[in-house]
Amino acid sequence: MPGRETWSGLDLFVMGFSEGLGMTAGDWEGLVEGWGLPGYRGRQVFEALHRQGIRDYAAIGVLPKELRARLSRELPVRLPEIVRREDSSDGSVKYGLKLADGALVEAVFMPGEMSRAEVNEFEDARAVEGSSRFQVPGPRGAEESGSSERFTVCLSSQTGCAVDCAFCVTGRLGGGRNLTAGEIVGQLYAVLDDRGRQPRGARVVFMGMGEPFLNPEGVIGALGVLFEVMSPRRVTVSTSGITPAFDEFARLPRRPNLAVSLNAADEDTRTRIMPITKTYPLAGVLRAMRRWPLEPRRRITAEYVLIAGVNDSPADADRLARLLSGIPVKVNVIPLNEDPTYLPGWKRPDEAAIDRFVERLARARVTATVRRSRGPDASAACGQLKGRTEDPRRKIGDW
Repeated sequence: MPGRETWSGLDLFVMGFSEGLGMTAGDWEGLVEGWGLPGYRGRQVFEALHRQGIRDYAAIGVLPKELRARLSRELPVRLPEIVRREDSSDGSVKYGLKLADGALVEAVFMPGEMSRAEVNEFEDARAVEGSSRFQVPGPRGAEESGSSERFTVCLSSQTGCAVDCAFCVTGRLGGGRNLTAGEIVGQLYAVLDDRGRQPRGARVVFMGMGEPFLNPEGVIGALGVLFEVMSPRRVTVSTSGITPAFDEFARLPRRPNLAVSLNAADEDTRTRIMPITKTYPLAGVLRAMRRWPLEPRRRITAEYVLIAGVNDSPADADRLARLLSGIPVKVNVIPLNEDPTYLPGWKRPDEAAIDRFVERLARARVTATVRRSRGPDASAACGQLKGRTEDPRRKIGDW
């Protein structure tokens, strides 16, 4: 994105639809100042879009009529189109979203942090197993009476994923282009508008389609916007361990929570299930984690997809505990979400194996939780998102 002093009509045209949503308040101030208007007009636009939920400049009554007309003409706001909506019995909703160029991505809404939710995707589910299921009301404003409840939205950062983890449907279907900051924020607002929610109750996780650290420009741009309307502590960015990008994210004045997808505690196993390890070895990922700056009471999350017969033994747990020694970390154990079509042969461990693994970590004084994934019956769980059904590396396919 150009610097504040360099905005031009061409810049706005190239940015395309929805990119106004990817501009910070400072960006907006610089834009309108370049048009010969006082900077506070730009902040009024930002506040209307991100705090008041206005999607049409014509409805921002505090702005001069001429400015509203110019913004509508040169920088229209258009959210991604919801082309598919799959409701899960646990209250989660998976959204298929079409971007301005026709690219398809998926995002997931997950109710949580309240007693009505069966489980929060990012908390230990065991304490609330067997509780009553959350009943999903209708979309578009039907939830306003519960709008103060906490919830999580999982966002995509790319239209596919080239990292190709063996346990992830998104990776099985191949890579795609980076999303812009405006497209990322637009995903969030498409979901929030459909659910009748506002950003203040949200927890946002970059755990959808794509590898966020392979799209630093788009993700960091989106973080700049999100951090003006929510606490960085409520935003998590996950990476498979793209080590060169760690420092770029670490230099941010305000940083999101960091989650690192480890999934194995030895180089051979990790290379088998995560080929990216050949490019970015496990030792380098661990060094980057140790360098990551942490504020008081914050920890890195180590994500560990548990696969039967691959990485779920007590010896694997012992190796993982030794590997993470000295790092302020919590381990998020994720039993594999099976998919016989895209992940043939890979199995979820049984409950006894999951218990043994977590207990072994606890014995080594490693904090560990088990993620009971949300929305598996809507293919909305961790590792199940896909914007298409065929790998373009083999054949161009439709949704």
